[in-house]
Amino acid sequence: MKKNDIFKNAISKGMLLCCIMLLVSYSATAQNLIFTIDTVIDDAADVMTETITQGADSYVLLINHPGLETLDDVGGGDLIVYIGSGGPVLDQPYVISLTKNNDPFSFTLNSLDYDTLGVGDISLENQDDFEISPNTEYPVGFGTITPSNMTNATNIANFKITPHDDDGSGELNDFGFHNFNITVGTTLGTNSFELSEKIHVYPNPSNGNITIRNSGVALEKVNITDLHGRVVSSYNLYGITTDKKLDLRSELASGMYFMSITSEKGVLTKKILIK
Repeated sequence: MKKNDIFKNAISKGMLLCCIMLLVSYSATAQNLIFTIDTVIDDAADVMTETITQGADSYVLLINHPGLETLDDVGGGDLIVYIGSGGPVLDQPYVISLTKNNDPFSFTLNSLDYDTLGVGDISLENQDDFEISPNTEYPVGFGTITPSNMTNATNIANFKITPHDDDGSGELNDFGFHNFNITVGTTLGTNSFELSEKIHVYPNPSNGNITIRNSGVALEKVNITDLHGRVVSSYNLYGITTDKKLDLRSELASGMYFMSITSEKGVLTKKILIK
């Protein structure tokens, strides 16, 4: 009986140690960061940055807008990224991205807070223009925007805050944003970003007629998988360095898929939507 107790205790301690190791491993690969914007720096004509330091690591949130980025203090040093109600590039989206130790870094968007002086409409999209949060009318005051589609908000390179002129007035109501709540993911390496700059898939969404626009990268093959991970279509590209047209109309039903493009520089995966 005593031996059994010792054995049970050993198992319990082993399981506890295993759980602790799993928790440590998880916390080492996933961290929650909240960029309040209270310490933001206006670096250039169209870029603002805020930095959070975690130990030896430096995370920088980049906020990009073509010439109209503005900061406003809503009281007590609480700063917001401000979208005004006029200007030639007002309807252009804010693009939010992240670096870790000066390298591009993927992240998951959990939420962001808004303040507005007037009723207005805002949507959120990821780097592939997939919807994170639909075009929604927000009332005067303040609140929190959370993703309605977490799949499109997970492990993203950037996301866009897009204002809309739904009433056709030509004016967009005043919005400010802060408290960007994100979870950091895995590093997007140099090759991944080089590929994303040189290889584009369009149109997306499409009816199944898709073009892979290629700027000189040797492409080896394309695999298309469904949301269950099953390969539903595959093409050998034999090292082509030019554009490739794919007719998937007879192969894919309407829905979302993942297109993995294997090249000499690595693999680039894109979400595609078939209408």
